[in-house]
Amino acid sequence: MNDKMFKQTRFRLTLLFTSLIVVFLISFTAVSYIVVSSLITSKQKQQVAALAEEEYMEHKSDLLNWHNHHQNHLDKGANGQHHLLDYHPERQLFYYVISRNGEIIKGDESFPEIRENILQLINGWNPKNKEIRRETIKLGNGESISLLLSGKPVFQNNTRIGTIYTGINITTQIYIVKVLISVLCVISIIFIGLSVLLGYYMSGKAMVPIANAFQRQKEFVANASHELRTPLSIFQSSLEVIEADERDKLGEFSLQVFDDMKDELRRMTKLINDLLWLARSDANAIELTKEWFLLPPVIDELIRKCRPLAEQKHIKFVTNIQKDMAIYGDKERIIQLIFILLDNAVKYNTENGQIKIAVERDRKNVNIEISDTGIGIPVEQQALIFERFYRADPSRSRKQQGNGIGLSIAKWIVDAHGGTIRVQSEEGKGSRFIVTLPQPANGKGGEQ
Repeated sequence: MNDKMFKQTRFRLTLLFTSLIVVFLISFTAVSYIVVSSLITSKQKQQVAALAEEEYMEHKSDLLNWHNHHQNHLDKGANGQHHLLDYHPERQLFYYVISRNGEIIKGDESFPEIRENILQLINGWNPKNKEIRRETIKLGNGESISLLLSGKPVFQNNTRIGTIYTGINITTQIYIVKVLISVLCVISIIFIGLSVLLGYYMSGKAMVPIANAFQRQKEFVANASHELRTPLSIFQSSLEVIEADERDKLGEFSLQVFDDMKDELRRMTKLINDLLWLARSDANAIELTKEWFLLPPVIDELIRKCRPLAEQKHIKFVTNIQKDMAIYGDKERIIQLIFILLDNAVKYNTENGQIKIAVERDRKNVNIEISDTGIGIPVEQQALIFERFYRADPSRSRKQQGNGIGLSIAKWIVDAHGGTIRVQSEEGKGSRFIVTLPQPANGKGGEQ
């Protein structure tokens, strides 16, 4: 983990904290809207329904009397006796007693200017018991009026002779709810902004002990690795002296033990060097020295290094690269990168397998593909193989003397060059690693 990874972790923690705050605020705003709107609407519905019952009891007889006196005039128009309407501008409630043919018998209203709109809405409506309708009337000036309507039919001898309609103007209540939601949205936006700052501050505080612990870990790894190099070097020199002077005197078993010691020494030396390399990379002590160089000779040399182990498993190498292919980058690091991938391809390949190295250039990048016919990597583990010390199969990795560091080093090298590395694999069918390294616009060698 380096400074970039610490920043990414801090960003993720901030994003997580902010996301939780956003979810909470959205939920709070939504619940507040639903609860407040439901409470207001529920109260208004109860009021308009109660008004329908009240006006029904009070004006049912008026409709019956009118019907009995006008049985011979049922076809009279709906624009008749509006002088029976009372006007109370201070009230939000209203009612109309309307005959079966649409004539207003009696009523009480507070906004006669929308009477015709209301009559159109209730025309032909036969309300059921305690049925409530919500309607909106658009005015010419762009404003709108929200209404809750109810009603109760009046029957005589099982024949509906008219209906008493009631309503309430809830425009003010709707406006209050909208203002409340607008205020809550503005407050939520402000709190989201504050939560981003607070989350960034808190994540920074949370990262302090982690950063300190990681710093101490880096120092320990660097110091321990450095201190171990001296005794390992002495151990190696001692083995070389013993091998030069006493090898002919050793028995078969002693020779086997001696060779095992040399193998373990090489493995320990490689592990120490890798740990030192990681410590230096974490401390940003590794600088890239980029240059143009031919890639085919590098790959040929690396294949020769890997061939002894490959021949033990009868593995064949197949290359597909132009002879004059040149690449721009840190030569030593790219050699290290390709060797790590080739070494893994040999270690985790099967008997009589194959390793294919293909390199091609496009307008902006050089693409290096190294594929094998080996054991493959499970899909669920492919995203983790570039993590330090991660091994897809620890028991199998121990047999191959793996330590889970190589691919993390490979990824660092690719990242340092501004490139990408990805894997395509299927268990039992091999793996394919694709490295993409950006190149200067005035590329050399290969296809232009």
